[in-house]
Amino acid sequence: MQAATSYASGNAYKWRPWLGADPGSNDERIKLFHCSKLHASIPGYEYATALELIAITSEHFKKNSLEIDLKTILQRWINVDSHTNIEAHLPSLIPLDYIDHIYIPQNIYDSLNDTAHRSIDAVFKHRITITQHEGEIKNPAGPFGPTPPTQARADYQNYIIDKLNERFTGYITQPPPRLVQGAVITIPSTNFNDHLVLPLTISQAYKQYCVDHAQPPKDNTIYIYWRAMNGDMMLTLSNEEIDPGEKQPNLRCLICYIAAKSNSIDTPYHENTSYLNSGQPSQHATFLAKKKYAAKSDRFHIGCNTDYFMTYCLEYQCSTGQVTLSHAGPNAIYNHEKITCTFAKGNLDLSNLEFIYVSAGDSIIPIRNFMICFEKQPNLHPTFDSTFKKPTLTIGAKDAVGHIPAKATNDNASNPESISAGVKKSTADDASSSITPCLDNINCLIQYKADESDHNAKFSHPCRFSELCQSKECQRIHETHQVSMCNHDKKCHKLTDPFHRAEFRHTGMPDYLIPCRNQAKCTDTSTQHRMKYSHGEQVYGISSLIASQNASSQQQQNDDRDSQIPCRWGGKCYDFNSQHRAKYAHPKSDDRQQQEPNDHRALCKWGTKCYDSTSQHRTKYWHPESQEGEQQGQDNHRMPCKWGSQCRMISDVNHRSKYSHPSTEQK
Repeated sequence: MQAATSYASGNAYKWRPWLGADPGSNDERIKLFHCSKLHASIPGYEYATALELIAITSEHFKKNSLEIDLKTILQRWINVDSHTNIEAHLPSLIPLDYIDHIYIPQNIYDSLNDTAHRSIDAVFKHRITITQHEGEIKNPAGPFGPTPPTQARADYQNYIIDKLNERFTGYITQPPPRLVQGAVITIPSTNFNDHLVLPLTISQAYKQYCVDHAQPPKDNTIYIYWRAMNGDMMLTLSNEEIDPGEKQPNLRCLICYIAAKSNSIDTPYHENTSYLNSGQPSQHATFLAKKKYAAKSDRFHIGCNTDYFMTYCLEYQCSTGQVTLSHAGPNAIYNHEKITCTFAKGNLDLSNLEFIYVSAGDSIIPIRNFMICFEKQPNLHPTFDSTFKKPTLTIGAKDAVGHIPAKATNDNASNPESISAGVKKSTADDASSSITPCLDNINCLIQYKADESDHNAKFSHPCRFSELCQSKECQRIHETHQVSMCNHDKKCHKLTDPFHRAEFRHTGMPDYLIPCRNQAKCTDTSTQHRMKYSHGEQVYGISSLIASQNASSQQQQNDDRDSQIPCRWGGKCYDFNSQHRAKYAHPKSDDRQQQEPNDHRALCKWGTKCYDSTSQHRTKYWHPESQEGEQQGQDNHRMPCKWGSQCRMISDVNHRSKYSHPSTEQK
C-alpha cells in the first residue's frame, strides 16, 4: 500500500496512523515497508487490500468505516496524489500477456519507428487504443498532485480515468471468470543453480485454509497444483530455507523433477526421466547420471497435449509418507501415469516440509495457477470411463457405401486400382464392431475439420504414421505399411514428393501427408508446405499395390514356365532369343544369365566357351554373365602364357583362367 517513498519520508505514519508511531530510523521504516507488502499470489490478498482502502478512505474523509462504499473509495482515489494510492511492483520477467490494455496518444505512437510498430501490432494488436490526444514526452517540472500541471496532460488523464471506470464498473455486477488462481511465476533458465522460493509457506497456507474451514481434513493430505510449459523444471519442498553458501546438515528436501517434453517427431518415442527423490537440489545431475531415484517414469508425457500449459498435481500424505506425482486437468484423461513412492519418516518426514522452491534447466519456464490445497480439487481431476475398451475395426470394401468420394484432382485419381487399394481390410478380433472406411482415404478433406465429428464417427481414415503411430485412435486405420527405409533418410531431396514418402520411410516422418485444402489449385510451393501437405495424389495403398503387381508378375512367370516345353539343353542353353525363351523352359537358376534389356549386342554362338576376349569382339557380341564377368575380371591378373598362340592347352579352361594368350586375344 502507498509508495515506498512515503515510508522513507515518514508520511505513511501520518496517512495510516494504525501503523504506529514513526520509529525515526530509516532501517526500521524500510523493514516495515517490506513487512506491509501484499503479494498477489497469496490467497486472501484482495480481502486485506479492501480493508486497507476502507481504512484509508475513512481516515481521509473522517468518516466511520461502515459509511465507506466503493463510490467513496473511487472519489478519494482520483482526487489525491498517486503516491498515496496503491503502488504496484512487477517482476522483471513479466509475460506480455499480463498487460490487459494499452492507451497511447497518437503523436507518441507516430514517433516510434517501424520496428516498434510491427512489435506492437504482433503482440498488442487487439489490446491497444491510440487516442487523439497530444501527449507530452517530457515530464514538466512542478509540484506533485492529483491534477497535472498542463492542460494536455489533464485532458489525457481525465480520458483514461473515464475509460477505466467504464471498463471496470461492469465487473461489479458481472465479475469476469477467474482464469488465473494462485501464484504466477516465470522461472529464469539457471540450469538448476538458482532456486526461487514461493512467498507462501505450507504452514501459512494451512492457517489460511483453517480460517475458512472449521473442520480441517483428518487424513493430513496436501495437494500442490500448478501449470507449466515444456517441462525441464524442478519443484523442491524443504524443511528449512535453502542457503547454497552455508552447510545445512539438517536440511531435508523432497525433489520433484519433471523432464522436458518429448520431441514429437521422435520415432520410436523417447522421453527423459521424470522422478521423485529425497536429497538436495544440487544432486540432480548425480541422480540422473547414477539413475538413483525413489520413483521414476520415462513415459510421463506420452499422449499429452504438450503444446500448451500442462497441469500437474503433487500429492503427499504426511501420515503414511506416500508421495504421488500425476497429471491433472485434461491431460489426466489421456495419461494415467503416476510416479509414486513412500518415504520412511527417518529418511524424510513429510510433515516437516515448509518451504517451496521452483527452478528451471536450460529454458525459461512459465508457471501459472500454483496452488497449495488441503482438499482434492474435483474440477482438476476429470472422470472417465475406466472400463472403456478401444473397438477393433472390421473394414471391407462392401462397407464403403453412402459416402461420395471427392472429385479427382489429377490423372492418378482416376485410376481404379489406386482407389481400390485405398480400401483395405484390417484384422479384427471383434467382428461385431465396424466403421465404414472413407473412400477418399488419406485424401479426405473433411476428416481434419473441427466441426465434422459426425463424419469421423461414421467413416474411418488411414493413420498417417501407419502401424508406427504412438497414440492410436479407434477411428484411424493403423495397418502395417510394408516399405523399406529410404537410403538418404532425412537428407532425402524427395521429401516433398508424396509418392516417394509413401514408397519409402524416413525417420520421424509420416508415411502420408495431410491433404491441402486447396489441392491442385494450391500456389504455395515452399518446401515447408510441400513436406507437410499433399495435393490430391492417390498414394494410399501404393506399397500393397506394388507388392501385388510384383506377386502377379511372378505368378505369371511361374504359370508361363509351367506351360513351356523344357529346353533339351537346360542350364547349358546359350540361346537367349526372346522367342526361344518364351517357347522353352529353362532352370530358374539360369535366369540370372539373361541379357540386360538395354544391351543390344548380338549373342556369341560360343557362349561361355568363347575365348575371344578382345575389346572388338566383346563390344559386338554378348556372352552369358558368368563368362563375361570371368573374362573382364580375370584379364587384369592372368599371367602371360610363355607359349602364346602356340600353346597346346589353349582350349583348357583351367589353363586359360591362369594364363593369357596375347597373340590370339588381341587380334
